[in-house]
Amino acid sequence: MNTKHIITDKDYYLCDGEKVRFIEDEGTIWLIGDYKNPGTGIKDLYIPNTINGKPVDTIEGDIIDYKKDLRSFIVEDDNEYFRLFEGGLYSKDMTEMYFMPPKYEGKVFFVPEGVKLICDTAIFVNTIETLVIPEGCTRMIEYSASALKNLKSVYIPKSIEFIGFKAFIGTAPEKVFYGGSEDDKAKIDFCDEFFNAGLLDAEWHYNCTIPKSPDEIK
Repeated sequence: MNTKHIITDKDYYLCDGEKVRFIEDEGTIWLIGDYKNPGTGIKDLYIPNTINGKPVDTIEGDIIDYKKDLRSFIVEDDNEYFRLFEGGLYSKDMTEMYFMPPKYEGKVFFVPEGVKLICDTAIFVNTIETLVIPEGCTRMIEYSASALKNLKSVYIPKSIEFIGFKAFIGTAPEKVFYGGSEDDKAKIDFCDEFFNAGLLDAEWHYNCTIPKSPDEIK
């Protein structure tokens, strides 16, 4: 199969022998999850440039649900919408983070500088104990940092404006190091305080410097 430009009369393509579903929306292609055929055996998830001549420009977070064996994403160098960086999947201009590296084993994860939007299910690996979100990032949407059972601390920049529905559901860090003041925190739209209670109930520290390297972490 040509994995760069796929032609199919189905609503899915095959990857490692498993189905990857897609839908067409206004002339572009969205890759989506499918709870009936979750593709649990997929190890290397390739992202085609086009399907049936239409560009693949959107990837839903639920596409990685139940894929416990997932080890990598595959993206062509000439893909116009996506790129890889240190094993993670990002928008071509690195302003949107789709997924962190699937087999990340470190205890500290730095969202790359320049990322402004952290997408659905982007941060999902349970080894993380410290999460660092860079200054300039403004939005974390639903489920973007959910179910991080081992997370102990998170650095949130003053630039954050929106933390979406269930962004931190199932995640309860002990400490939050925030780049702004308590008044600045009050301006953040947490969307749903009940489902983000694990974050809000943490011990918040204010006017903190966002680290850029592991040796700057408290």
